[in-house]
Amino acid sequence: MKAVIIGGGIAGLTAGILLQEQNYEVVVNERSSQFDHQGFAFLMSLDGLAVLKELMKKTNEKLSRQKIDLFSLKRPNNDEVIKIKLDGWASMKRLDLLAFLHSFYNSNILKTGRVFSRFLYDQDKAVAAVFENGDIEYGDIFIGADGSHSKIREALFGTTQFSPIVVKEIVGIANYSLRNQNKEVLFQKIQSSQKGLAFGYIPLSCSEVVWFMQYDVKMEDSLEGTSPEQVKAFCQQLLNDFPGKTKEIIEANDFSNSYFWNTRDFDLLPSFHQNNIVLLGDAAHLALPFTSAGTSNAIVDAKTLCDALATKETNEQAFADYYQKRSPIVKQHVEQGRALKDLFLNPQDHNEREYILPLVSEENTIINKPKPIQILYFTDPVCSTCWIFQPILRKLKLEYGDNIDIEYKMGGLLPSWLNYDKGIIKQPIDAAKYWEEVGKEHNTPIVGDVWLEDPLESSFPPSIAFKAAQLQNINKATLFLRRLKEMVFIEKKNITKWEYIEDAALKCGLDSALLLKDMKGRGQESFLEDLRLSEDMNVNVFPTLFFTTKNGMKRKLEGYHTFHQFEEMIRELMPDVVKKPLEKEPEDLFAEFNNMTELEFIFLSNLPKEDAQLILNNLYLAGKIDKYENRNGLVWMNKPEEN
Repeated sequence: MKAVIIGGGIAGLTAGILLQEQNYEVVVNERSSQFDHQGFAFLMSLDGLAVLKELMKKTNEKLSRQKIDLFSLKRPNNDEVIKIKLDGWASMKRLDLLAFLHSFYNSNILKTGRVFSRFLYDQDKAVAAVFENGDIEYGDIFIGADGSHSKIREALFGTTQFSPIVVKEIVGIANYSLRNQNKEVLFQKIQSSQKGLAFGYIPLSCSEVVWFMQYDVKMEDSLEGTSPEQVKAFCQQLLNDFPGKTKEIIEANDFSNSYFWNTRDFDLLPSFHQNNIVLLGDAAHLALPFTSAGTSNAIVDAKTLCDALATKETNEQAFADYYQKRSPIVKQHVEQGRALKDLFLNPQDHNEREYILPLVSEENTIINKPKPIQILYFTDPVCSTCWIFQPILRKLKLEYGDNIDIEYKMGGLLPSWLNYDKGIIKQPIDAAKYWEEVGKEHNTPIVGDVWLEDPLESSFPPSIAFKAAQLQNINKATLFLRRLKEMVFIEKKNITKWEYIEDAALKCGLDSALLLKDMKGRGQESFLEDLRLSEDMNVNVFPTLFFTTKNGMKRKLEGYHTFHQFEEMIRELMPDVVKKPLEKEPEDLFAEFNNMTELEFIFLSNLPKEDAQLILNNLYLAGKIDKYENRNGLVWMNKPEEN
């Protein structure tokens, strides 16, 4: 079986490598007389990097890339609109990626100087590609990977209706050292709140950044020419009120190597193929560069198509499967690009909650049918009994999650230490002693030292932070509350401080800039509503749980109870309930919960202590998990793969 690939860019080269692994005869045809090693750099998502990592295992060639940890969107006045952790993203030079892909080829497979002209057909099936230099390449399948101006797409579907160009970019790579760079690497974008203008930069190494300036084409009236000096003056003029680092990067850039990018897209095609001709990458679909999707999509396209060709009985079935898998995703990218374009061009028409990230589109929570049992759970970030209750809460989720909904409410355990009197606890030193006693009694890692070394003045700030997190994403807010508890009970951190609240928020995928704003507004209002509800429902003990069924049955549990007691309560309210068997493998448990104390793992895995400890140590030695240890116990943490 012979595959003729038209286009020697990233999509075509990746497809050729993967098809050769399936024993296809492959010829890649590139229009340039030499393979194009020009270009700047790009961001790539986890999906695209995963394909490249598999290729790296098959060669000694290395692929240089820079992991990108955080994204931040600021205003020119330094007001931060978005700050969020990026999972699995990296930046790399186009030159480096092309060199890596070329290392899989020899000159017999790569044919340069071939500009596509037309196909030769036998009835409706293409049998050869004809090039303008007179060359003819016969094959069984033909892959159009010839970019956004694809002649193959035009041959299959006619003239493409591109969207009008209303935004342009100027892009360059500057020799610029990001001084005082934190350990986490930042993709920084600065965007005007008044007009369509933005500047962004992404580190490529400790001494290089790729930068871009996006602008409304209406601003181009002030561009006097396209010489390097004129383009530099144009950038300096538009970015005059942007922060100092912007000006430093522009000053460090060689404008003789910068280029203009006309941003445009087109609607999703009805198919990516006709008969034995199929499209890949920008030839098949095109999203606006706001999404940072292009290169990842090209690589994932190639992988998806080649997997389909390997598993389906016919080419027609494979091409249909490829479209079915990829079209919903690329359609989403096109729509997101257009939404981001509107936000960019008309910032004054949108509030800051509407801002979205590249390739990120989440609902606040998945809307499901109401479950038979609703639970109101009143808790507090510094409630030690609530910390001990965590394994039970997690097991309830695993075994009864199909039948129960748990809604978290904050109870306001510690307003302040002024006139505080909760039984034996009247001052921070009392809390320290009590925590140590509770930890030993329940064999749970709790360290009371925070009350001696850096005591919290109140539990209200982390409670308000949790309510602010719920405004963003219900599920991530629950992870965030768990992380705050780990910080205070195990790591001795004063979780009233913003540095710890922000760290927890970013680790849980929350936007910390929006969180900070909401803590000063809507989060406070939501917290006060919880306090009023707590008072109305006479909540005086934590945890307190209220159970309600669809037919109006109600029950209440206060304080610590065993898992068996919770099961009895659920069965009383729903006699025909069927719990899920716990069949998760250890690695699946860590994927579900990320962090677990040793006691939690034993409890959730239903294993004897010795067997559980052996599994945990083996996973640790294999590099699958990490651990945090204090004098009262261990916490085991899922260890994500490096990019």
